[in-house]
Amino acid sequence: MMLCPVCKKNWDENTTQCPICGHDLTAEEDKDEWIVLGDIDDRVSADFAKEALNSHGVPAVIFSRSGFFGNIGLPLHPFYKSGGGIFDIAVQSRFREEANEILDIILGDRWHRKEK
Repeated sequence: MMLCPVCKKNWDENTTQCPICGHDLTAEEDKDEWIVLGDIDDRVSADFAKEALNSHGVPAVIFSRSGFFGNIGLPLHPFYKSGGGIFDIAVQSRFREEANEILDIILGDRWHRKEK
């Protein structure tokens, strides 16, 4: 079994990308712990946050908590109701402060910081 360092799920050894968060399981990276910084209410803002963090040299992964389709993020509530999904954003722990500052600047109140 192979453990995803981001979402902490076990996958078959042949799995190359985590079906939940999309993390590359074949990447050679240091063993710094991945932490969830908080959540974002919509997919567009989550994608924007990930790209902004990556452009600042902060590796980031987003994954959906609102559905069972992995990082597609379809909500579990009926499609005729309004509302978005909930997307967690994770970074390596050494980037916590920098990532929090970036997300505060670019997303403001569209993201919800997780308490330490």
